[in-house]
Amino acid sequence: MRKVAVIFNPAAGKAKLLQLKEKIINTLEIAFEEVTVYETKQPGDGATYVNQVSSQVDLIIAAGGDGTVNEVINAIAPLEKRPAFAIIPGGTSNDFSREIGMLQNPLKAAEQIAEKETKMIDIGQSDHYYFLNFWGIGIITQVSETVDSNSKQNIGRLAYYLRTLQTIGEEKSFHLKIESDNGIWEDEAVMLIVGNGTYTGGIRAFFPEGSIHDGLLDVLVIKEASLPTFWSILQSKVDNNEQINEGIKAFKTKSITVTADPAQNIDCDGERQNQTPSSITVLHNHIQMVVGNIE
Repeated sequence: MRKVAVIFNPAAGKAKLLQLKEKIINTLEIAFEEVTVYETKQPGDGATYVNQVSSQVDLIIAAGGDGTVNEVINAIAPLEKRPAFAIIPGGTSNDFSREIGMLQNPLKAAEQIAEKETKMIDIGQSDHYYFLNFWGIGIITQVSETVDSNSKQNIGRLAYYLRTLQTIGEEKSFHLKIESDNGIWEDEAVMLIVGNGTYTGGIRAFFPEGSIHDGLLDVLVIKEASLPTFWSILQSKVDNNEQINEGIKAFKTKSITVTADPAQNIDCDGERQNQTPSSITVLHNHIQMVVGNIE
């Protein structure tokens, strides 16, 4: 890898990333022959830059939070010829950067990228959108809609889960139909989450044993919202292919089609852009990523 494009969000982490910009770029310039920085000013800029430079560079680095990462991966994933991808974490949760073993200090992450260690990783595809971490409907969408930015900054990764517990009793169930490699399943539910990565909101809560290399999606259905059910999840007691209580169903699959009545808003890595029905599949070894201390 010689030529690098850095898509840099100067507003990430309340502009904390911006304070390290010069040191980050200096670190990268020592390791790579050509480093060009593209600063985003508004949503959509990251995707525009990817489309402009993807055929001219060997590596694209997203420097920012999960929103920046999501935008960049959605621009890279559909390309026929895809440059390698890397992340310099600058947000609150930084979920996928944790998944691939990147240190959460942005400058330290830049030093890891300079080592140029790469692995092929899986990503998820939901209709015309792509995700690294999760696809979800139900409570997870309601929670992400009601966790304000101040809460995320002040209590970080716990914000989502504290809000989840507060939501119990307020949730509305829906009729869920799932078609997958395992057959057809129908029942009432309050949440469905389909995972690729293991982190959500900075914590390995839903799929602690998940893998971004196995060519499979992890599926978790919560049929009823109760404190015992959520404590089982938060304490990482959910095991795929095992139903630990009547309120939880978990399994693995390569693809899944979801129908809900009434239709549900979809949360795809924190971005809400569509409604059910939806078809989700895993794209095995689709992206070459620069990784850190990955198991």
